[in-house]
Order: sequence, then structure tokens, then C-alpha cells
Amino acid sequence: MRTVTRWLLWGTWGICLLFVVWAGWSFVRTMVYTASGDDPPGTVTKAGCAEAMDFSGTTLPEDTRDEDCTSYTWGGQAYDGSFRMPRSAVGGWLAESFPDAADFPCDGDDDRCVHVIRETQAHPHTHTPGAYDVTVSVHYEHGDEDGDESEGGSAGDTALVSFDASSY
Repeated sequence: MRTVTRWLLWGTWGICLLFVVWAGWSFVRTMVYTASGDDPPGTVTKAGCAEAMDFSGTTLPEDTRDEDCTSYTWGGQAYDGSFRMPRSAVGGWLAESFPDAADFPCDGDDDRCVHVIRETQAHPHTHTPGAYDVTVSVHYEHGDEDGDESEGGSAGDTALVSFDASSY
């Protein structure tokens, strides 16, 4: 009986030791992979707004200017940025680009805000690249009281569009 008990005890300790070695190896392997990856944690880079809009599932509207977009990678992909476009084209662009978007109350000085959540999981074992969550805010820029040119366009005809799109 003692021999059986001893073998059971040593077998249990052996299984525990194997688990600890496996967990340690997994941890070290993950740390080495993380440290050697091309995208270190918190990678932030300048990006083209056309690339960001493509990620968002749409195209950059025509006649945009003052484009300023940023890409964020780590654990997923995200873009944010802003650009200016003709005020008269905003409604059509939003309706065409985000037909399933829901308007929601804006914060601050924004005049129109839309939010869309896209299903990026077409099949349980595949992932469709692109944004899962897109938020667009529009601020209609008004010229000064003298009617002077504002931000490179004539007074009151420009919209500042800000967006945030992420895959997580």
C-alpha cells in the first residue's frame, strides 16, 4: 500500500511540475513574440485618410482638404482623424457611406453625429477586416461676422468631419 501511495504522490507532483514548466514556457514564448513583433504596444503612425475611410468601409469624399488621420495598432486596428469637405455634400456622403448608422446626441459644438456598429464576423471561424465601430461627428463651420473667408472656403460652406473607427 505504501508503494502505491508513494507512486500516486510522485505522479501528482510530476503532473504539477509539467504544468508549471508548460505555463512558464508559454509565458516566455508570448513575451518573446510580443517584444519581437513589428507592432510594439501603442504603435501610433500618421495615416492617409483614404486608408482610414477604406478601413471604415467607405471612401473619402471628393473635395476634401486639411486631412489629418492617425493609425493605432496593438490588439487590433484603429484610426481617427478629421478633414474638411463642402457642407452641402455632408448629408449625401453620410447617407451613402453609413446607411445603417444611427444619429445620436453630439457633445460640444458638433452639429451632427452618427454611430454604426458593423458585423465583421461573417462566419464563426473567419474575420472580415475593417472597422467594427465607427463614429462620425460633423461641425458646420461658420464664417466670421464680416463674411470673410473661413478655413480656406467661403463663410458657412465648410464642414469639419471628425471620425473614429476601430476593430475592437
